[in-house]
Parts: sequence; structure tokens; C-alpha cells
Amino acid sequence: MFTLSLVLSSAFTLVFAQNDSWSTDVDSAWIASQNGGRTELNDGNNEPNPDCIGDGCGETTFQTRTSSDEPQAQATQSDEEDCTPADSANPECADDTADSSGTKKKVTYNEDGDATFTNENKEIYRARKEGFYTSINLGFRLAGGVNLLFGNKSDTWGPGYLGNFGLFVRIPFGAQTFRLMTAVDFSYRRYLYEETTEFSDNEAYVEMYMFEIPLMLRYIGEDDGFFFGIGGDLGLKLSGFSEFKQESEIEGKLQKDKRDKTIPTNGVEIGAIVDFGYLIDGHFGIDIRIVQYFTNLLDEDNLAESTLFKSELWPFNATFGVFHQF
Repeated sequence: MFTLSLVLSSAFTLVFAQNDSWSTDVDSAWIASQNGGRTELNDGNNEPNPDCIGDGCGETTFQTRTSSDEPQAQATQSDEEDCTPADSANPECADDTADSSGTKKKVTYNEDGDATFTNENKEIYRARKEGFYTSINLGFRLAGGVNLLFGNKSDTWGPGYLGNFGLFVRIPFGAQTFRLMTAVDFSYRRYLYEETTEFSDNEAYVEMYMFEIPLMLRYIGEDDGFFFGIGGDLGLKLSGFSEFKQESEIEGKLQKDKRDKTIPTNGVEIGAIVDFGYLIDGHFGIDIRIVQYFTNLLDEDNLAESTLFKSELWPFNATFGVFHQF
């Protein structure tokens, strides 16, 4: 009986001694992994322990990794807050320096292409923001100039003068660099005649009040600066007047004669227009307009002055104008 008790006591002591040794080994490894390689409690010194054991030896703790990665995480979070998937089309949310494979690519600048793209976008933005009606311009023009006559017997007619006032409208036509312009113009013209013959000295003038409808296709430069236009003009006579003075010497006596409305003019004129000018500030501008008519100034069927028979006079007008558009 004593022997059995001794055996049981020895076995019990041996088992507890083994359990204590295993527990001590496991606890030391865990402490070392959590304490920078040291088996004792952390005293603030992060120097690794040469006797470090266990798989976690030398690794930073969860708290340390979280602290070191915090700025990067905040930056990523900030970027994600600024750029959402819906904003991926925005330039600031796109990576222009990388292709689809993530490889960095060289960014090039195409001056002509980018400038065209910018101008097109500007026109699109203007059309969307302001509407089509804002591309239609109304305005008025005031001009003055000279007139000449070409053709048969035109050498007896000197330079005359004219004044013009009108209202115009300008609308888009096709490409953004073209505009269609038409107007309603009222003008006053004065033509001067002077001739010396074997029998008399003749002097006359013809004046006309005209209603004109010019129609032109204009090419405009960038930002409505320089422009150039070609087209046609229809002139309708509202009223006219003429005066013919003649001085002759008969049997040594000087005789003077004055006759009115003996030089009738045609009621319709058709011609071609060329004009060019510059729009200074988007509203105020200057231009030069040249008109050559292809119809005879004189009404041959009702002409009363013999010195003007068989005349073919084609009017030519050149005016300098100032205009304002809205």
C-alpha cells in the first residue's frame, strides 16, 4: 500500500512538472512576438532581443502599422471623396499620363488641334448659353462717298457725291465664319455734268433719292474682327430731279437757258457689291463698300437733251461707313 502511494505521488509530480514547462515555453514565445523579441514586459525599449523566438519576432505590432499608414490612408480617402465614379470624365479625376496597362505615357501638345478644339467648344458653349437668336445681329450704318459714271459719253460727267443711311441684319450662314447680311438703305446721289461744244457751254446735275436692298455673304475673322463680303444690290428710285443749264452766243449775244427735268433716269438699278471692314469692339465698326451697277443711268426713251443722246452710263459708287450692331 505504501508502495502504491509512492508511485502515484511520483507520477502526479512528473505530470505537473511537464505541464508547467510547456506553459512556460508557450508564454515566452507569445511575449517575445508581442514585445519586440523580449520575454519580459515592454519597458519602452524597442531594441530587438537576440534571444527572440517565435514567428512574430521582429514584426511591428498592429498599432504601429496603423499609425504609420494613417497619412496614406487619409490621402486615399480624400481623393476618393473628391473624385467619385460619376466624376471620372473630369480632367482632374483622370490620369492623363498612363495608358490602359498602367504604363506612363508621354503627354504631347498639339497647338493647332487644341486651338481648334478650344474655339469649337467656345462656340458650342456660347450657343448653349445664349441661344441661336444672339447670333443674329441688328444694326445701323451711316456712310458717305463718291460716285462715278463709266461707259459711252461718260467723259463729260465728273465725280459726284452721295450719302447713305440704312438698317441691317446679319444672320449665321453655314460655317461659323460666314454670315448673311441684308439691309434696307436710303441714299441720296448727285451726278455732275459739264461739256463745252462748238455752239454752247453746258452744265447740269442729276439728283436721285434711292431705296436699296443689298444682299451679301460675308466672311468674318476670329472674334468678329476683320470681314470681307460679296453680293448684289437692288436699287429702286424713289424720286429724281435734273437741271440743265446752257449758255450760247448767237449773233454776238449771250443767251442763257435753264431747263428742269430734261434728263430722266431709270427707276431700277442692279449691281454687284464688294465690301470689307473691321469690327472694333464687338459693336462699333468701320467699312468700305463698292458698288458697280450694270444698268444705264439715263432713260433714253424720255431723254430731252440732244447732247446726251446715245449715252450709256453705268454708275459706280464707293462709300466709307461707320456702323453699330447690337
